[in-house]
Amino acid sequence: MARDNYDEQLDRLTGVLATMSRDAGAAIRGASAALFDVDRATAEAVLAGDAVLDRHRAEAEALVPQVLVRHQPVASDLRLVVCALRIAAALERMGDLAVHIAKVVLMRYPVGVVPEPAVPVLTTMAEAAARMAEKTAVVLATRDQLAATQLGLDDDEVDAAEKRLLSLLVSGWPYGVESAIDLALVGRYYERYADHAVNVARQVVFLVTGTIRL
Repeated sequence: MARDNYDEQLDRLTGVLATMSRDAGAAIRGASAALFDVDRATAEAVLAGDAVLDRHRAEAEALVPQVLVRHQPVASDLRLVVCALRIAAALERMGDLAVHIAKVVLMRYPVGVVPEPAVPVLTTMAEAAARMAEKTAVVLATRDQLAATQLGLDDDEVDAAEKRLLSLLVSGWPYGVESAIDLALVGRYYERYADHAVNVARQVVFLVTGTIRL
């Protein structure tokens, strides 16, 4: 009975993390749709959904001490419990960053945030972030080290795109300082989202191997 309860709690913990990864992915896809479509309703939905991610993080944080105190896990189970706190924090932060993008959309609505010259580079960032969210969910489900490593390559793409965006904004940007600030912030939010996805992958590698290799 005790073992069954232990396994049930571990399964519940991994299930919460899987749900959070899906929610974080939905948040960045929604924020990007709101950004490019100038869609107020979608932006507001991203904000509303953030409370769900917050609740899931709280659930994960409540489960961890229960498992530690009642069952005293060792080896890989202990790593799972320790990593769960870090992963939940990273996923919750990914949701927050999607909210930040949605808030920029709402702040400027009904005016669009992304003038035509910035569309290609921001599209690259948005697509890479969405791809990383999907891979994060896969890595959490499969604990595949190769898939975790590939997230680092996607992160490099986001970093390079952010540099192109900043170069565009300082090279005689014709849409004004306010627009440049908005876009610099949005680019930064995508970049930080990608960084947190990589952090999730690092924790998964540590969970599997006991070392950080990513």
